[in-house]
Amino acid sequence: MLQNWLKKQQISPSDIGILLLCAMFVFPFEFSGFARFFAQNGWLRGVFYVLFYYLSVFLVVVGTVYFILPYYLKHKKILPVTFILLGLLVVDAFLSKYIQQFICGCQLTINYNTLSNEMQYTVMIAAPVSMVLFIKKILDSQNRFLASEKEKKEAELKLLKQQLDPHFLFNNLNVLGVLIQKDAAAAHEYLQCFSNLYRYLIRHKDADVVFLEEELQFVEDYIFLLKQRFGMAYNFDAFKGLTSQNVPHCLILPSAIQTLIENIMKHNQGEQSDPLPIFATITAGYFVIKNEIRPKYDPINSTKTGLKNLQTRYQLLSDKSLVINELDGFFEVKIPLLDVV
Repeated sequence: MLQNWLKKQQISPSDIGILLLCAMFVFPFEFSGFARFFAQNGWLRGVFYVLFYYLSVFLVVVGTVYFILPYYLKHKKILPVTFILLGLLVVDAFLSKYIQQFICGCQLTINYNTLSNEMQYTVMIAAPVSMVLFIKKILDSQNRFLASEKEKKEAELKLLKQQLDPHFLFNNLNVLGVLIQKDAAAAHEYLQCFSNLYRYLIRHKDADVVFLEEELQFVEDYIFLLKQRFGMAYNFDAFKGLTSQNVPHCLILPSAIQTLIENIMKHNQGEQSDPLPIFATITAGYFVIKNEIRPKYDPINSTKTGLKNLQTRYQLLSDKSLVINELDGFFEVKIPLLDVV
């Protein structure tokens, strides 16, 4: 029962350890008073007195740290908290005097002065102990919050990755289906390249980030597949200069560039006679992809998960986010590049 109560009030073993440590620290300062009580009332009564003395302070500390201060933080009412704390000290002072009378078997004077002195002694001991415990309680709460947020982010990140995989598979199987009808040899080559892409996805399925050079190799294979499907309707010449030898050694989210290319082709019309150029540059810590806005003749119904998922993934992993601009007939997305730790 006691263990359940301690757990409910979030009183940890380390809290009990702090209380015991503080009791050991206080004992030398109170030793003369304890010794005098022992000499006057005997060892048995002296032991009961010391135990009660510490129990009294313990109850005040626990009441303050685990009930009164949390009540204040929750309701932000200083006046009720002040009266509750004052009432706790008064009750503790009365109980202390009456129990001291019972232990020592004599009549003690109980008035304003004696109660005031008793309250002062209690505050002198309980205040610093309460402060230490309360600071520890705040730090423990912050650690639990951070741990909870971390678990939440990891769960959300895994869910977002699961949303991306079926989306990617669905689109590429559609492309493969078209190629099978047109050219079996091209479909076979496409399938081999497609397997390379999924090998990359499987290898990095649990990775939060990948090196930019690896992502660009993945994108190169992806662009090859797109050209088998769309011919020269989309111009990817800007990617030819972005090789693993001349790009910065930094990190990026897996499939981030591929997601943006897919988004461009989903919403913009490309023509063999007038290819849609897709610009790609690296500048000021961003991988920038830009395209002229050419709405498709037959707009495709979109679930709008691509950019949204990518934005959310960056927010979960870092303090950086995508920069999206639409100006003068162009649509631009800047993907943050993350430093290698």
